[in-house]
Amino acid sequence: MQPEVEETFKELNYDYEAFYLVPKDWNEDERLFEITREKLLKGNFSHVFSINYSSIIAEAIKSLNKDILYINWNHSVPFETRNLEGLNYDFNRSFIFDRAYTNRLLEAGYKNVYHLPLATKIRDIAFKNPAYTYDVSFVGSMYVSEYKDFSRPLSQNLRGYLDGLVEFQCQLNGGNIFNDCINNELLEKINGEIIAGAGRPLSETDVVEDLKSASGFAGYSKEQIYYLLSREATKRQRLLALMLLESRFKTALFSKDEMQELKNTYMGGYIDYSTKMPEIFRNSKINLNVSLSCIETGIPLRVLDIIACGGLVLSNFQPEIYEYFRPDEDIICFNNSEELLAKASFLIKEDSFREKVIENGLEIIKKAFSYKDRVEAMFGMK
Repeated sequence: MQPEVEETFKELNYDYEAFYLVPKDWNEDERLFEITREKLLKGNFSHVFSINYSSIIAEAIKSLNKDILYINWNHSVPFETRNLEGLNYDFNRSFIFDRAYTNRLLEAGYKNVYHLPLATKIRDIAFKNPAYTYDVSFVGSMYVSEYKDFSRPLSQNLRGYLDGLVEFQCQLNGGNIFNDCINNELLEKINGEIIAGAGRPLSETDVVEDLKSASGFAGYSKEQIYYLLSREATKRQRLLALMLLESRFKTALFSKDEMQELKNTYMGGYIDYSTKMPEIFRNSKINLNVSLSCIETGIPLRVLDIIACGGLVLSNFQPEIYEYFRPDEDIICFNNSEELLAKASFLIKEDSFREKVIENGLEIIKKAFSYKDRVEAMFGMK
């Protein structure tokens, strides 16, 4: 997103200065705080823009007492940071691609959060004749999570309960049950059993400070458990889909994660987003999308990018998709494993139908998903 946003700033004649820093810890990074504060002190800036919300940037702006708006466009949910106080600062404007998560924040009392779908850029390769290499490709993470290590210290009953939640989530097509199921009682039970078993957190930077124990493990937050279970469910969903597809079609996986369970899938490893990925999208008859379970309603960036590269996307259903795309005309979605196989079998044989769907999808992208429209919408809000 960052290169496309900068291109759009130039197209709109926005005067901007870019600097690139990845926080060591999304909750606290003194270096990022000081660098941001120093730049804003020395410069004459009216806005700060970031891809994804940063509480560190919000606190740096607050410390200056200057008339600066903080605009952040979020392509992942939930937010990385646990500190969401800055969402209520008057200068904050947070734009989120998933309506369900946006509404949850509003219901929790947070202000200045707005629903805004993502955008994409149509690539030249979309108009070139495809040279098909694979029947089905998937580009993305397989979310080989820490779930096994996390659940190892838990009792058989609690581990079985969590496994049941994950399996139930795997059967859903849209929505996420974990937010409602992870209550304080369950959270205390999980942390209590891990502490009793001398467990350790997934990351020393992700501990919850008010749950200190003699073991040195502070405890998991609800957000951590939610994200961990969502990743595990997504891994299982993606693995099942690829196992079904590889049994019938020439299938490829392009990911940093190698999956030993996939015996007949080509492992292409990590590929560059801007150079190699468009070629894979255009030269695969079908590009699979199985959304991260945290994305309850929104259209993932992968879906838009596949279409923008002239690829045919076969996606699990996401409610917001049909707000823009006509089913089986502009995009193809599946609701279960049976539909996945049936639609894949049809699409692989029907070249002209695929190209018509791609053509229709590109028209929707042109009309409704440009970076220019999104940037103007964000910066036009007072």
